[in-house]
Amino acid sequence: MADDKKAKKSAKSADKKADKKKSGKNPFKAIGSFFKSVRSEGRKVVWPKAAEVWKNTLVVLVVILILGVIIYAIDFGLTEGMKGIKNLAQQNTTTTTEAADVEDNIDEAFDLVDEANADADTEEEAEGDTAEAQTEEATEAETEADTSEVAD
Repeated sequence: MADDKKAKKSAKSADKKADKKKSGKNPFKAIGSFFKSVRSEGRKVVWPKAAEVWKNTLVVLVVILILGVIIYAIDFGLTEGMKGIKNLAQQNTTTTTEAADVEDNIDEAFDLVDEANADADTEEEAEGDTAEAQTEEATEAETEADTSEVAD
């Protein structure tokens, strides 16, 4: 019995070696065998009918159309939102710039008022000096007139 087992094992290993030698000797047989198995598997495939292909094609096209509209709507919404934010930022910048211009105009107006007041003060001082000079001249003239009357 033991001899039978050994004989079977050696026969199996010899068959494996022979198979390896056969496939190792001619690679074209292995390639041919591969394509035969591909062909037999291709025959097992159940191909859809033309009506089913059209139905599936229409389903795919409708889904693509719906997703395209959704993506377009999201893109359009985000684009308009960004434009709105940009316009709002420009309006705030314009308002800030206009406010700064108004402040500058107010400062210029105050400067002009201050200059006018300074000019008026200078003119009043000049007029005051003139009035004092006239008063002094009149007083001197009266004094001379009084002196000349007294001398007469």
